[in-house]
Amino acid sequence: MVVEGLNTALLTVMKDAERLGYQGRYAKLAGVIESTYDLEYIARFSVGKKNWEAIDDNGRKKFVDVFSEYCIAAYSSRFDGYTGEGFRVTGAQPAKRGRIQVNSVLEIPGEETVDFVYLLQPGEEKPRIVNIIVGGVSDLALKRAEFKTIIANEGFAALLQYLEMKTQRYADGDE
Repeated sequence: MVVEGLNTALLTVMKDAERLGYQGRYAKLAGVIESTYDLEYIARFSVGKKNWEAIDDNGRKKFVDVFSEYCIAAYSSRFDGYTGEGFRVTGAQPAKRGRIQVNSVLEIPGEETVDFVYLLQPGEEKPRIVNIIVGGVSDLALKRAEFKTIIANEGFAALLQYLEMKTQRYADGDE
């Protein structure tokens, strides 16, 4: 299952995080994230249909590439150590538009569990993650609100610069 594969990869990286360092975690997670997430869909949805259609093909490709690097960098930065955490899939059920909802928890020793809801959509080879909901808050909705605001106020080039800056800050350990 897609979510279980992601969870296993995250735990593996967390357990070896110190030895791997940021670049090693990035290298280990890049392929996993690219194969478990529909990054092109998420990128397109996060800027909104009107903004996506206003970008030429080269701009779209550049945005998906920059956005993908940003997503991988965020995971590489956040999953930087291990203190006995564990992931557990607690169920799956059909969702709207042929999607699949997968419920999962992150168990952290001495703390309350963190509930995750992954929304997957069918793909050519396997379902892929298009959204994560934590505590009732959609990651995709947050990205969409943030990205559309940047585009409206400063333009698409500013959004690319923002994502590149955030990616660099993750790499530098500043996020």
